[in-house]
Amino acid sequence: MEKATITHFKNLFLEILSEEEIFEGKLSPVTLEGDEVDIVSVEKENQMDFRLKARNAIYLKKVRKSLQKIEDGSFGECEDCGTEISHNRLVARPTADLCIHCKEVEEKEENQMVHRNRNSVKNGRVLPIEHLDRNYKSDENGTSNFQVSHMDYQDIVS
Repeated sequence: MEKATITHFKNLFLEILSEEEIFEGKLSPVTLEGDEVDIVSVEKENQMDFRLKARNAIYLKKVRKSLQKIEDGSFGECEDCGTEISHNRLVARPTADLCIHCKEVEEKEENQMVHRNRNSVKNGRVLPIEHLDRNYKSDENGTSNFQVSHMDYQDIVS
């Protein structure tokens, strides 16, 4: 990557970090005063501020990581395959650490995992009736001794 391009991104990251203090100062929890409607409104505002701070913290961590990569000479290299990340991708997302191909593969895997999780929820993570017959014993007092083995539990939750 050209030195001018690297300098451009370094300056961009330094500018973002310098604005961090300004952003942090704007987001501060407001005290709860007033009637119920005011309190609910202020609580929602505080929740939004908290979310923004959390997202900002994650982004700033990525910015610092990118600055470190500039310093060690690995900025613009894909962390998975080692190829150069395209200039257009870096312009669109300066903190990108994967090339477009590796990112697409990662997102495809994430989508498959989400899809599997949704299907398991749709199928109901409920103890099937057949599991109730297995290992169910009752003593003379009528108390049950139902036990679920590890294997049964895995069948239930997956």
